[in-house]
Amino acid sequence: MIEWLMNNQQLISLLISASTLLVWVFYAQLLLLNFRRQRKPSLIINRGAGKGLGSLCLISNMSAEPMFINQLTVSIETSKGPLEVDVTDIRQSIDEEDGASPDLPIYQTTHQGPMRSGDFIHIGTFQGMLLAVAEQHGIELDGLKPVGDWKFHTLEVRAVAFYGPERHPIGVLRRFRLHGCGEPDCALIPESPFTHQLLSRRDRRKVRQWLSESLG
Repeated sequence: MIEWLMNNQQLISLLISASTLLVWVFYAQLLLLNFRRQRKPSLIINRGAGKGLGSLCLISNMSAEPMFINQLTVSIETSKGPLEVDVTDIRQSIDEEDGASPDLPIYQTTHQGPMRSGDFIHIGTFQGMLLAVAEQHGIELDGLKPVGDWKFHTLEVRAVAFYGPERHPIGVLRRFRLHGCGEPDCALIPESPFTHQLLSRRDRRKVRQWLSESLG
């Protein structure tokens, strides 16, 4: 055995070196995957303080770095197509003639702005967002039920943000089914337990399209 080892010393040394290299490559891959995971942006849209339409819509930054919230949109899929409203600004305009002060703190006028890692904001209740969409598009409601031949199917919340040093916007969305809006209570049921992160190149083109449409 010893004689065989002596005769194949170079081969054994080569096998040991190759094995060591494979181990280092494996650990380097793990470190790279972990680094990418930590650098990956992540915004979470969820319900808080309840589960129905009266619950708060929470936006949480679960990324490793701060994120700038640029735009928030609510879209309701109806029997006559989608209806949207921008909910970024808490107050769409400040009317000084009515005595409103233009010197309100910025957090009382808009949801736009930076969000540190681990922070969250709420953008009002889902019921308030549904009412805002109905009001902006002239839909009469009987409680939460649309009057006439309108029917509400889903409510979708979308966010557009900028992450750290990246110059391209990222987007997230989460869709909820509206069930039984003709009844006294309307159920809000998530279609998925996860927030859909729009991070691919194709997805980011869609996000840029959202931003372009908002400028019109």
